[in-house]
Amino acid sequence: MDIRRTSKGPFKVGILPIDGFALMSYSCCVEPLRAANLLAQRTLFDIVHLGLDPVVQSSGTAVVEPCIHPRLKPELDMLLLIAGGDPLRFVDDALFQWLRQVARSSLTLGGVSGGPVILAKAGVMNGYRMTVHWEHAAGLTEMHPELTVEKRLYVFDRDRVTCGGGTAPLDLMHDLIGQQHGGAFA
Repeated sequence: MDIRRTSKGPFKVGILPIDGFALMSYSCCVEPLRAANLLAQRTLFDIVHLGLDPVVQSSGTAVVEPCIHPRLKPELDMLLLIAGGDPLRFVDDALFQWLRQVARSSLTLGGVSGGPVILAKAGVMNGYRMTVHWEHAAGLTEMHPELTVEKRLYVFDRDRVTCGGGTAPLDLMHDLIGQQHGGAFA
């Protein structure tokens, strides 16, 4: 996989947690990037939080206070939507429309845990290979039998990346860090 950069300087990763997001999946996305910055003693990865609301509640007691609303169209290299709970019931037409706009750009678009379900519901995964958290796989393939859903930790397919939940994002981020800064550093 070769992620196209759309920004200069640090690789900009947008994290869009959806209310009820899985904290483990979120942490496994942001912590490896934070650690890479620490080990490099400079900013290799710029983590930009986006949110539909000023405060986004995890499935537990933790919250994320996003810095930017998606409507503001921040400059990013990759956007990862992280969802938990029951993403099959998630409906937000404005977000779906925004995700379709993002999908037409050069940005790498992805989902983690239940996030790939929301991407599929937005109609941006048609014709792409993908994966999803195992607990959502059967419901997703029932709802969208046209999709190619694989049983893998993560899947890169052109400008899309999808990842199962739990600790699978650790492997995804290790791959991303290796692509951007070499396997020895990763």
